[in-house]
Amino acid sequence: MAELLDSLDPNLTLFKSEISRSEASSIFEIEYQGKRYALKVFHDNGDPGFTPRGRDMNRFRNEVNAYKSLHAFGVCDSGLVPKYYGSIDRLDPSCHEPWLNNFLNDKFHPSAILLEYLANPEPLNCVNFSRERHAKAMEALAQVHGALVVHNDIYPKNILIVPGSPERVVSIDFDVAKTFPTKELLDQDLGIRGPKPMQSCEWEIALLEDFGNALVRTIYPPDVWWPSLIRLLGRGPE
Repeated sequence: MAELLDSLDPNLTLFKSEISRSEASSIFEIEYQGKRYALKVFHDNGDPGFTPRGRDMNRFRNEVNAYKSLHAFGVCDSGLVPKYYGSIDRLDPSCHEPWLNNFLNDKFHPSAILLEYLANPEPLNCVNFSRERHAKAMEALAQVHGALVVHNDIYPKNILIVPGSPERVVSIDFDVAKTFPTKELLDQDLGIRGPKPMQSCEWEIALLEDFGNALVRTIYPPDVWWPSLIRLLGRGPE
């Protein structure tokens, strides 16, 4: 297994494009030592800490913990989530101008995670939906849960169709995920949310199933898919 990176030499880092930007983070296509990666850089204006129910609000910490577990359990090697190449605790934005200018005025230097670059991906939607692709997304979710990770944001925008031979269906964006060190702690945590253990995992599975039912509206008449769409829009973990 290749050694994970924990730093980037600015002299060896070539930024190619900005893939996306949000209030919490930006994702860039970069080349490092001749290899192409996706670099997700997180703003840091102070640690937001935890909610009263114990959910971590630090998106960088959530994503790193999730990918470490997915990597350790071999899920990254399955192709159902991006490969994980390491994390950088602090990245000096002044060494990567103008690409990281958006981070210069933050309270602290940003943190970053290095992932597999996915070429020409397209989010799962009603146009590209198929039963086979949906089945792959369900398989990915099962493997994520098997790695003791609850995604917490399993919507079609975070399920990518990646062209190639073979084509891949890839689950992304684990910055609000919850990761557990043991199966017992996962069951214990999820069990306190309701009468059944694994309730949040079951909720995610049901939600993704309902998205599949809703997206088949191009195949079936509205009286089949409309109730599922209404149900999933109103559903949430207890």
